[in-house]
Parts: sequence; structure tokens; C-alpha cells
Amino acid sequence: MGELFGGGWTFAAVGPRANEDWRLDASAVMRLRAKDPRGWKAVNFAPERSTSGLSSTLEPFLPYAADELGAALFEITSESAAQLLVALRGEWFQAANIPEFENSKEGLFRAAREILARFGPEPACWTNRSAARGRPDADLLNAEAEFECLTGYTTDCGLVVASESEIGVFWAFFED
Repeated sequence: MGELFGGGWTFAAVGPRANEDWRLDASAVMRLRAKDPRGWKAVNFAPERSTSGLSSTLEPFLPYAADELGAALFEITSESAAQLLVALRGEWFQAANIPEFENSKEGLFRAAREILARFGPEPACWTNRSAARGRPDADLLNAEAEFECLTGYTTDCGLVVASESEIGVFWAFFED
């Protein structure tokens, strides 16, 4: 996971599926209220943000209700999810902006597929990248830069992946 989420403003965490509604489980992971059932270390390199002008929070996501969260995320295929995991590494979430991308492409995709394999052969995947709205097989490697932001930062982009027993949240942030 370090190859994709080893630096920059990123977030990667997994929690158990405890509810029939995946959105409740995703929200628990986003709010840092879930522990990885396999003990994998979570990554939370989100920029610190002020919540009241006096205090700050380590929770990068805004507190969305389950139905709001579902409305901001679009279902995608595993292949689109792998592309997105790689693209999150680049500036503005574009693989074309990853330094030396052609030299590291194979390793980045190997790392992305390793992460997705944790969720079984056919995981359910969602993103806030608008290019996936109505297009589950969208090419997200260098997709248009429009997002349904889920944080208080200037821009964010990410992926929610679910199996029957686990749910993962993988995100990157941009703050002016």
C-alpha cells in the first residue's frame, strides 16, 4: 500500500462490514471509527483542517448521512477502480502528472490490484469522480477533473471498495 499511499495528502483505511448498508460502514471508516479486521495500518496524511477556528480535526471527511454519501458516489468496475488508485498518486488525480509514470506504471498497477484483491474477485467499488457518473467502466487514469467533494478541502477524489466482510476507503486531497 505504501507505493500508492506513502506520501502526499492521502487517506487509506479499511474496516469491517457491520451493516447491511455499505454506506454506514464507509462512513465509520471515513470518521476514523473502524479498525481494520486484519490489522493493516491505516494511512491518514490528510491536511489538518480547522473546524471552529480554534480547534482542528484529524477526520478528513465531512459528516455525511448515508443517503448523502450514496448520492455523491458512483459505482465503477474493478478495472476503473485500479486506474483510479493509480491516478490518485498524481497531481490533480491524473496519472499523466505522476513523475516518471511510464517507468513506474507496472509497479503502481500491481500495487493497486493487490489492494483490490483484498476485497475478493468481484468487489463493489464507488468513486466521487464525476467522469464515472452513469459510466461504471470509465477510464479514470486521466479522467476529467470534476468531483463530488466529500471533505472541506479544495478538491478530493477517492474510492470506496466493499466485500461482504470489509470496506475500504482510499482518498487523496488537494488544498490551496
